[in-house]
Amino acid sequence: METRRLALGVGVGLYLMGLGVLTGVALDRMRYDHQRSEVLARYEQGLTRLNTLRMALEQLAEAEP
Repeated sequence: METRRLALGVGVGLYLMGLGVLTGVALDRMRYDHQRSEVLARYEQGLTRLNTLRMALEQLAEAEP
């Protein structure tokens, strides 16, 4: 009977530890994706500004002959 309780306790402990690890991994991935989306948004804004500037320079160069 004692061996059965020990095995059950170890099994439940391993289950809870595995569940905790999986939860931690999932939360870490969500946090990483959130930070990544913020960085990509800033990158997109920079590209938009750069493209706007390049188009303005092209229009200025075409208008100067």
